[in-house]
Amino acid sequence: MRPRLHSLLLLLLAPLVLPAGVRAATLNKVVLRVNDQIATLYDYQRRRQELVQDLTRREMDEEERRRLLAQAPEIAFKDMYQDLLLESRAHQLAIEITDSQVDASVAGVRQNFGIKSDEEFQKALAQSGMTEAQLRDQMRDQLRVREVMDKEVRTRIKVDEEDQRRYYRKNLEQFRVPEQFHLREVVILEEGGLPTAAERGALAAEIRQTVAGGKTLAEATAEHQQKGVTSSEVDLGWVAPGDLDKTLEAAAWKLKTGEVSEPVAGRGGLHLIQAVEHRESRIPPFSEVSAVIQSREQERVYSQEVAKYMIELEQKSLIVADPPAEAAGFRRLITKPESAEGGELRDLLTPAAANPGAPSQASSPAGALPGTLPQPKPVTDTPPPVMAPPTADPAPAPPPPTH
Repeated sequence: MRPRLHSLLLLLLAPLVLPAGVRAATLNKVVLRVNDQIATLYDYQRRRQELVQDLTRREMDEEERRRLLAQAPEIAFKDMYQDLLLESRAHQLAIEITDSQVDASVAGVRQNFGIKSDEEFQKALAQSGMTEAQLRDQMRDQLRVREVMDKEVRTRIKVDEEDQRRYYRKNLEQFRVPEQFHLREVVILEEGGLPTAAERGALAAEIRQTVAGGKTLAEATAEHQQKGVTSSEVDLGWVAPGDLDKTLEAAAWKLKTGEVSEPVAGRGGLHLIQAVEHRESRIPPFSEVSAVIQSREQERVYSQEVAKYMIELEQKSLIVADPPAEAAGFRRLITKPESAEGGELRDLLTPAAANPGAPSQASSPAGALPGTLPQPKPVTDTPPPVMAPPTADPAPAPPPPTH
């Protein structure tokens, strides 16, 4: 790890150092109030450390990791701010989640990850740094917030056919299907009994000639396959540019329907490729892509409506924010409605707008079990957590405040 990154991690993970007599009162300091919901300095510190630990353990580009770590204080406070807005609204709407709903969500987590025993489940929880009680509390909160979004945001999503057709006309090239070949392949095995390259080349020529005479590739190689000289015929299906090794692709793209390629040296021996069918590049009609367009447009509209909704909640709420200096710029990370149109933003949204009733895994809170029912946050600047142990032993979270 580079020195600058290591220093940044030590700073972000270090608990607040204060004299013993002052520490509890300081950690109990309210740094955010949204209507009836409050968050203390301890809540912020814990969230920040969970975020940092999550970023340090996941696989990602190092420059991106460094950028997110530098913004971790602001991201943590922004997420906490938006969570409190939604939690307060859930309280105003008197939304309650039953134990049976939480049970069903926990069962869904276990099923998603193939966790069959209680022992495996406890290990997974430990790996994610949480207890089952914490997971259930977290999922209850997420379910409450999801119900808020279902009631007050998803009902705003309206995409008619004319909107879809307009999108299709403006973005025709996005739907272009590249040229494709349906291919089959056999390999004259390097270790199949023919000791020299010349012998393998002669067999390849024989197979090509047999196919040209009217037999199928499978028929032309049946006898040789039984002897272990060639592989069985493999149907490669429809392939597009970039799907194959470059040398195989170059040979395949020269073929006419029914032809067998010149032998291509590759892994395991000499490869013979046959073109079964060919499709030219084309733009499919609207009827073939309407479902995709509807999904994209729903995502776009949902992005805009979520951003608008969060602004509305803020305007209707009593908010007192006193963030630590390191997180003072948290508001600059909050998406404005006019910017909630791009694909990048849509990728950062937690809710699956294309299928509003389906659970998404785009953004579980840091430290949560991946696959838990996600909280429909409007946006998040962090990628989803992974079920993997940290690469280093992080500093412990600050102790809970005492009253």
